[in-house]
Amino acid sequence: MRSTTTFSILFWIYAKRTKNNLAPLYARITVDGKKLNISLKRRIDIQLWNPQKQRIKGTGKNARDHNQYLDEVHSNLFQCYQELRAEGRRITPQIIKSKFVGDAKVVHYTIKDIIEYHNAKMFHKLHHNTSRLYLISQKYILLF
Repeated sequence: MRSTTTFSILFWIYAKRTKNNLAPLYARITVDGKKLNISLKRRIDIQLWNPQKQRIKGTGKNARDHNQYLDEVHSNLFQCYQELRAEGRRITPQIIKSKFVGDAKVVHYTIKDIIEYHNAKMFHKLHHNTSRLYLISQKYILLF
């Protein structure tokens, strides 16, 4: 089966936000031309950054640690993409980011759930005539 979506991951530093020669590190997810940046919460020395390889230059401990972190982030993002693809779900950069960050627990509520929540939380605060009209409206919505 041929894939109809394109997916890429790019690591880059935001040179305009450089402080003390350190720039924030970002990952950019691109799906079908739609881009989304994720801050990796790390700052990198701009002199050590290699934009072609998207890695830190050198073989020191600091460079190895950062490059290993970039490899882990890349594999985790790719794994999130593969899981969404295997589940047959819609793939967007926002969904991949939420799965990567851990916000993938999206709960879907029905109108009936929302009405019950409203009645439990707000019904006692309403005037009698207002609550009567709410009940009539809710009945018609549920019948629809």
